[in-house]
Amino acid sequence: MRIFFLFKSILFISALSLTATLVPAQDSRPAIATLLQIEGGVEVVTEKSPKGRRGRDGMLLFAGNKIRTSGKSKATVEYRDGSRIRLFQNSEFMLDLSEEQNTSRRTFKYLLTLNNGSLRGRFKKGLQRTKIRTPTALIGVKGTSVRITENKNKATVSLTEGQVEVSNLSSRVIINPGQWLPEFGRTDDLSKKVVPIPNLLNLKTDEYEFDFRNGKSKQFQFSVQLQNSVSSKIVKRKGLVIFESDYNRIRLPKRFMLDANGFARVLVGIDPPRIDDSKFRGLITIRAFMDEDGFDDVAEGNLVLKIRNSGKIRTLILDPDKGLTETEG
Repeated sequence: MRIFFLFKSILFISALSLTATLVPAQDSRPAIATLLQIEGGVEVVTEKSPKGRRGRDGMLLFAGNKIRTSGKSKATVEYRDGSRIRLFQNSEFMLDLSEEQNTSRRTFKYLLTLNNGSLRGRFKKGLQRTKIRTPTALIGVKGTSVRITENKNKATVSLTEGQVEVSNLSSRVIINPGQWLPEFGRTDDLSKKVVPIPNLLNLKTDEYEFDFRNGKSKQFQFSVQLQNSVSSKIVKRKGLVIFESDYNRIRLPKRFMLDANGFARVLVGIDPPRIDDSKFRGLITIRAFMDEDGFDDVAEGNLVLKIRNSGKIRTLILDPDKGLTETEG
C-alpha cells in the first residue's frame, strides 16, 4: 500500500512539473512604457518573439524591446512620466534602458536608439534625463519637443522647445528652440550646421482670454497656417497635424489635414477648470505638430490661453446634500 501511495505522489509531482513547463512565465520586470495610437503595420521584437509580434494598443513595453513601423504606419510610445515618442513610417526604435532615479521627485533616466526612420519626442521637463542614439549621433534631451530623423548615415535634429546636446565623432553642439541640424554626417563640424528652422505652424484664434464664472463650457475656432518662420509667407504644403495640451478639460480634434495652401480651421471645446484643481494656474497651452515624417523643417505651433479670475481666492465647501461647492473670497 505504501508503494502505491508513493507511486501516486510521484505521478502528481510529475504532472505539476509538466504543467509549469507548459504555462508561459510572466515577465517579472516592470513595464517601462505603453504602445498606443497604432496605425498600419507595427511589430514589437522581444526576447520571447525575436522575429517580432504584431503591436496592439495598450501593449506593455519592456527594456530591450524593439519597435518597427512599416510603410504608412505609425505608433506612439508613452512612458510612465507622461513623456511621449511618436514613431513615423519605416522606423526601427529600441527601448534600451529606463531607470527610476533616487531623487526627491520621481524622475527617470532613459536610453533609446533610433536605428533608422523618424520620430517626434515630447519629454516632460524636469522629470527625466534622456539620451537617444542613432548610427550618426548621440542626442541628449532636456525637457524637449524634438524631431529626429536617421536615414542612410545622415541625421537631422530639429527643436521647438527645451534644449538638446548633439554630438558625433568629431564635434558637439547645443541646439536651442527654433534651431535645427539638417542632414549631417558622423564627422561633420556640427557648429557649422546649426541654422534656424525654416518653417512653422502658426496658431490663431479670435479670443485669448476666457471667463468661466458662469460654469458653462465654451467652443472656439482655431486657424492653423504653415508659414515661413522669417517672412511669414504662406507655405503651400499638405500634411496631417495633431493638437495636444496639458489641460485635461479640453476637447481637441483627434487630428486634421492642412489643405493645399497649408491651412486648416478647427473647433476646440474647453470646459471650466475643476474647482478642486489646486495645481491649475489659469493658463492653457495648446501645441500643434506635424504627424508625418519629412516635416523636420517645420517648428511646432504653440498658443497660450488665459482664464480670467482663475487666481481669485476660492473656498471649497463640502455639503452633505449639495456636494462640493465653491465660494469666492
